[in-house]
Amino acid sequence: MLRRSIPFLFLLGYLLGASESQAGLVGFTSANPYTREEIDSRRSGFPESIQNFREAMRQNVIMLSRYGKSLNPDFIIMAHEGQKLIDNGIWEFHLADYNQSRKGNYTTEQDTLLLNPIEIQNKKIETSVKKYRASIDAQVINNLFCQENDFVAPSGMNIISIDQCTAENIDDAIKKSAYSKIPTYIFSQPRFAFKDAKNQLLINENAENIENIKQARNILFLLDTLRFKNKEDFLQELEKSNFDIVVISPFFQGKALKKEDLTRLKYKKNGALRKIIAAFNISETDPDKYYWQPEWKIGNPTWLKRASFVDKKGIIVEYWSEAWQKIISEYFKGIVAQGFDGAFLTGLDNYQYFEELTPLD
Repeated sequence: MLRRSIPFLFLLGYLLGASESQAGLVGFTSANPYTREEIDSRRSGFPESIQNFREAMRQNVIMLSRYGKSLNPDFIIMAHEGQKLIDNGIWEFHLADYNQSRKGNYTTEQDTLLLNPIEIQNKKIETSVKKYRASIDAQVINNLFCQENDFVAPSGMNIISIDQCTAENIDDAIKKSAYSKIPTYIFSQPRFAFKDAKNQLLINENAENIENIKQARNILFLLDTLRFKNKEDFLQELEKSNFDIVVISPFFQGKALKKEDLTRLKYKKNGALRKIIAAFNISETDPDKYYWQPEWKIGNPTWLKRASFVDKKGIIVEYWSEAWQKIISEYFKGIVAQGFDGAFLTGLDNYQYFEELTPLD
């Protein structure tokens, strides 16, 4: 079981804004923007090699997915943002070029019999991208219907959208979402988002059992539970809803939900089965976590890197650190053991911070 002392605040990572009572999406909140020192330090030097920050993020997702699916082949992995992880973009091609040239291995000659070092590295990236795509069951993006979004999903990939609309475009977004049959969470007032089931818009309601994510037609995110007086009120509100997928924290106000709680939630009001998904930030932490040590602060340990961009209390970590990987592995094992049908992984875009501080163009 997950430890009871792990606080509710872990879910605030990439979906919620700067406080428990204010919800927001990435791109709509900025709790801790870049400092002047960080801006001045960008590209100030040429290291011997540069970490492939995208690949490190992929490997963490692949690791968690493999574990979850080894115990439950139907375990669902939903990846929030991080769309560039599903392709080997130009940045990674340039990275391979840079690292090889710094090693003195760069060559402009094309060997007709063997791949040169850069091509070998790019082949490894392509293989990893394929494994990453196979490890996730759905890509969750922001504002597919309420704003212009040029994201094109790879063939066969399931898409889920979280849309913050205006009063002027919400009706049009609802129609587009209903027509597309893409599960969509739509809201227009951030202060009410992620807190409610009974008043949340349900698009494409259906009475079918949801055995896998392809069958889902709608979704609910209920991540902020502060308005509920007790856990029973929280459970009953969800029980009275007909959402196909429900994304929640593994905790209710700091205490881990029990298996019997999840069993109650796995049935819609109409009696059909649905999926209950745990929210989990894989690249941020905060001082309220159960594993936090009194002497810890940004820079100590060294993998505690900088303040979160979207959560005032959050801290971005060097997510490729072995120490951090051990922590999230333990955390994830608890989610699986708790009986969740899957995990909603957030914090996937934090690789961009580390890329911004490199000298690579």
